[in-house]
Amino acid sequence: MDYKVYAIRYGLRHGGTRSADFYLGDPHDGPQALTYYVWAIVGDDGRAYVVDAGFTPETAARRPGKEVTCNPIEVLAALGVDAASQRDVILTHLHFDHVGHYGAFPNARFWLQESEMAFWTGRYAGRDGYKRLVEPDDVLGLVALNFDSRVRFVDGRSSVAPGITLHAVGGHSPGLQVVRVQTGSGVILLASDAAHFYENLESDRPFSVVHSLADMYGAFDRMRELVDSPSNIVPGHDPLVFERYPAASPDLEGYAVEITPGESAAPGASVHAATATPR
Repeated sequence: MDYKVYAIRYGLRHGGTRSADFYLGDPHDGPQALTYYVWAIVGDDGRAYVVDAGFTPETAARRPGKEVTCNPIEVLAALGVDAASQRDVILTHLHFDHVGHYGAFPNARFWLQESEMAFWTGRYAGRDGYKRLVEPDDVLGLVALNFDSRVRFVDGRSSVAPGITLHAVGGHSPGLQVVRVQTGSGVILLASDAAHFYENLESDRPFSVVHSLADMYGAFDRMRELVDSPSNIVPGHDPLVFERYPAASPDLEGYAVEITPGESAAPGASVHAATATPR
């Protein structure tokens, strides 16, 4: 099986700083851009696997500095991925920016680490240090889906399909999982929030939102073990993703890029910002 992997840029954060984004701050403080992505893995047999479900405009309106730049469900459709008939959605974790459009997939099963669901339905989820990270209605929605037998719980490692595996790493959230994809030209690892930015891995500096610092460092080590080259680890929120990889198609310039092992563009390549709904 050969897969194509796409990153869909659906949102931006405004007003972020380096001191707020890196654990223990940053001695050279300044603005720090952050981008929100949904991911698609499309096999040469036409079968697709969606990774994460973003946040909705309603959620963005309640959270300062969050901007929705396009509808990720429409971009998925432009890539040939129909949400209404989609069978598999992988949720790397349950933070608000990874779950919001779950309702757009009425026929999908949702792959989730059991430890992630256990925490967000457990005794500490409502404490101030945690509850800001999720939308309670999203968690309740996943609970309801579980009663409909539509949550596929993972305990550590699981195979979603030939060449697609899930690996629990934790750290940023209690049950964070990364997605390893074996393409025809090499391995791609979708890090999600195990590495927000390339710099997290390159400088061995975790992001500032920490569930377990030890597990965050362990996630760095585990991700490096899962790939042939660290350059094939794709961070979950870095704007550079759109500068290092080409547009998925001319019509999707600024909306989606194709991630290909060993074929990233040189850093600094020009990319147009997404400002409208894709054709």
